[in-house]
Amino acid sequence: MVFEHLFPDGLLERKEWTAFFLAIIYSTISIIIARFLFPANSGIVSVIFVSIFLIPYFSTILRREEYQEKREKRKGFLNLLRDNADVIQIYFFIFMGIYLAYMAYSFLAPYFGYEVGVVFREQLSLESVRGGAVFDIGTFTAILLNNWWVLLATFTIALIAGDGAVFFIAWNASAWGTIFGYRAFMAGAHTGESALFMLLIIVLITLPHLILEGGAYILAALSGGIMSDLVDKLDEIRTFVIYFVCAAIFFMLLHKVAGFALGPIGLGVFDLTVALLALYGVGFLLEDSDIHVFQYNYWLFIAAIGVFIIGALVETFVLYNATPLQEVYFAAMS
Repeated sequence: MVFEHLFPDGLLERKEWTAFFLAIIYSTISIIIARFLFPANSGIVSVIFVSIFLIPYFSTILRREEYQEKREKRKGFLNLLRDNADVIQIYFFIFMGIYLAYMAYSFLAPYFGYEVGVVFREQLSLESVRGGAVFDIGTFTAILLNNWWVLLATFTIALIAGDGAVFFIAWNASAWGTIFGYRAFMAGAHTGESALFMLLIIVLITLPHLILEGGAYILAALSGGIMSDLVDKLDEIRTFVIYFVCAAIFFMLLHKVAGFALGPIGLGVFDLTVALLALYGVGFLLEDSDIHVFQYNYWLFIAAIGVFIIGALVETFVLYNATPLQEVYFAAMS
């Protein structure tokens, strides 16, 4: 990549920080280009550009991850996870770079006369404010079920297109960053207090569930991307395509039928079970030499689901119990 050559050798050796600064640089370039070329939809287009710029970097990461997994002689999920922790860290630093870049620009843009609601219209359309109870099962269910489809889409796109799931990672990072940055600015404008202090409150309080939910998307993208490389090497790729299309149709039919008999939570559990069973069937299409790599990434996706559920729990508790955060949110929306 072009900008990677601008960093000193000492920084390039610390690949996590290289990924972090690349994410910030590419986010900046993408926002500028999207604003000038596609002003009506600059929010979503900027994320598309970020994804395009980062795809070569993600491709390299996925190839290296698969190579390390195949060389691993100590079988077991924990051993493989430990050996590949550096790759997960690189994903995380890319996510945080995009998140902080969009947060900074949504926070600073109003001071330079830009209307954030126009520049980042698509990201701000996801904004909502909650609060008032100790714990609300309805909010938890809504967070869990809505974001579950994003998690599944992230994994599925990665399975089909390899590094294509970078879009979902970039999209979620940009949405969180934009909403938090703009909320802090608006809260400061309405209360007359320091907007920077408001931003600090938001960042510190939301950081736990941000890391958990963002980490879940990263694990899902990594798992699906490596499985995609395994599928690409199949002699009869048509077999996988037929299996995938049939499984997708069958999944949607079962989802529709089960929706009449099950409530939201029951339907979510049902969808999860069917998806995991369908994914397990992919292992029967692979060569024996790739089975242990597939099994590791199958469990990695299950781990992503577990982290995701914990993140939804933490987010619900934070939304209803962090009084300073509620005050900032309501001040921003007043």
